[in-house]
Amino acid sequence: MSTPGAKRPRGPGVIRRRVRQPAVIELPLLREAPPPPHPGRHAQVFVLALAAIVLAGTALLASPWTTESGAATPPVDTLFTAVSAVAVTGLVTVDTATHWNLFGEAVILALIQIGGLGFMVGASLVLLALRRGTTRLSDLLLIREGSPSLSLREAGSLTRRIVLFTLAAEGIGAAALTLRFWQDMPLPRALWFGVFHAVSAFCNAGFDLQGDFVSLIPYQESLAVNATIMLLIQAGALSYLVLADAATCRRWSRLAVDSKLVLLTNALLILAGMAAFLAIEWDAALARTSDGPRVLTALFQSVTTRTAGFATVNFAELQAATLFVLMALMFIGGASGSTAGGVKLATVGVIAAALISTLRGQEQTQVFGRRVPTALIFRAMAVIAIMLTVHFAATALLVATQHQGGGEELPFVALMFETMSALATVGLSTGITPLLTTEGKLILCAVMFFGRLGPLTAVYALQRRQRPSRLRYPPVAVRIG
Repeated sequence: MSTPGAKRPRGPGVIRRRVRQPAVIELPLLREAPPPPHPGRHAQVFVLALAAIVLAGTALLASPWTTESGAATPPVDTLFTAVSAVAVTGLVTVDTATHWNLFGEAVILALIQIGGLGFMVGASLVLLALRRGTTRLSDLLLIREGSPSLSLREAGSLTRRIVLFTLAAEGIGAAALTLRFWQDMPLPRALWFGVFHAVSAFCNAGFDLQGDFVSLIPYQESLAVNATIMLLIQAGALSYLVLADAATCRRWSRLAVDSKLVLLTNALLILAGMAAFLAIEWDAALARTSDGPRVLTALFQSVTTRTAGFATVNFAELQAATLFVLMALMFIGGASGSTAGGVKLATVGVIAAALISTLRGQEQTQVFGRRVPTALIFRAMAVIAIMLTVHFAATALLVATQHQGGGEELPFVALMFETMSALATVGLSTGITPLLTTEGKLILCAVMFFGRLGPLTAVYALQRRQRPSRLRYPPVAVRIG
């Protein structure tokens, strides 16, 4: 029995609730997700856009209203000039200052700006499109090689920052050059010279308005012109991404590995190129230059040879050994995502790191305390192999068309140098460009166009995509060395 007044122990109980009338909830139909962007299509669009700009520039330059004489320019020369401007190369078959009038020079300047700035922005957008929805290992590696990982939300912001950075650098450079040119010419002409050379230098184009194919030789000993042009070249060749990383971090230890690799490789190549130029040309091309400006001249050639195309010495007077050294510098070029050409600094840096690691007996490639994936090394080797193959084939074709097509007999080293200058979008020449046959000029047009697109973009434009293998084959010992 329970004691009166005691609490009743709690136990399981039954809870009764009224069930509500069932209701049907209508959900909106889900939209089908858009298909992931196809890298090949984006690359094709990029190729077609550059081709359309080249054709538009060719049509404008073909007009007789763009020349000083009032006569129409031959079609092959207008096409060559348009391709060289859009590809920011700088090779010319007619002298820019004496052949074209102010309108023609303005057209060339617009093509240079579109080619330089458009490629920087366009390449970044292509890489961003690749990253959107991609899961393939090869695509991820491509993104890592081209630029740091970015989201699509940052595309607009990145574009604005690149444009502002470009305009600011070109504006400061134009002001500095205008003040110097004002000492030699009236202010309106000095202002036009300052703007033209600043844009050409930042975009690494190499076009000049000095006349008679002399480039910047009249300003060989001008510290103001040399320093301004070199700073503009470096600003365009190192890319906004690397410079922004350096400005944000401000300490070497905090920089991204990619930025460290680019900056270190760039500094070593500048010093090596300057030293080689001084050693070989001290009593040759530099014999008529005083001792002080010799170092400045050698430094300028080392900087501009990488992809800019300006010159303060006559390249026709250089030794063959110097031309070979300069070809190596041209082949390397600048940083990824910049206005520069070549196989890019990071590509060569990765190969150099792999070589050093192999010589040290390390099984994996290491750089700045990080491991470089083997697949990335293979891709860097493929890029270099593609560029070397194109250079070899283009040189052979150029030699064949020049010697067997009734053209003037030209030295093989000069033709080889000309082809490398076109492929790396540099624009330096030993003076043989106007002497090439029509077939030779068309070959260089194709080489400049390929060189501007870059090895990686060209590979995707041709839809050559690396596919990961599901099979792992047994290792085999192969005799090498």
